[in-house]
Amino acid sequence: MSHLDSIGSIETADLRNGAKLVSAHGSLDGRVAGELGNVLLPFATDGAAVVLDLGDAHGVDETTLDVLGRAAHAAAMRGERLAIVTRSETVVEMLRECGLDEIVEVCSSIAEADLDD
Repeated sequence: MSHLDSIGSIETADLRNGAKLVSAHGSLDGRVAGELGNVLLPFATDGAAVVLDLGDAHGVDETTLDVLGRAAHAAAMRGERLAIVTRSETVVEMLRECGLDEIVEVCSSIAEADLDD
């Protein structure tokens, strides 16, 4: 399923271990954060682990970090995890600065995040 915005796009898929994959492409600033939340939060509150692929995304801002924090907390309340896939040192540093690196799993690839654990 794909959710499109004039700035970026968000796609969803199922992973082999039952986890949900949410992939963001393009600019992921405040203009797209609401749509990301509409897609990500139901997965985080409903069932399996969630993998958020930010490999093709850029422009992550405070609004996006807020959505990620809400999704991570929702998943953690159910005993599940939110894994964030990124190779961007900027994104990793932003996650570290706001403390999200302590409640999400930061991975460099979908294969690394898609573990049967």
